[in-house]
Amino acid sequence: MSESMETVIEFLRKLNSDVDTIDWDRDLIEARILDSLAFVEFLLLMEELTGEPIDLAKTDVNNLRTLNRINALITNGADHAHA
Repeated sequence: MSESMETVIEFLRKLNSDVDTIDWDRDLIEARILDSLAFVEFLLLMEELTGEPIDLAKTDVNNLRTLNRINALITNGADHAHA
């Protein structure tokens, strides 16, 4: 696992201390692991990890719903995450 993904998982665990493991295909929003209050902070973290701004008008938000999709976003860069 990349250092970036370790950072993402650590961030999510801090939001939800009762969550021990997160399935990489689990919908983080539906499972309430990532809520609307933390979403802006999460976007800032993703921008830091990808080194690129994430424009929600151009980015498919579904790419931020699972660890697998987040990993692809980090690996491929935010430019490749368009709708």
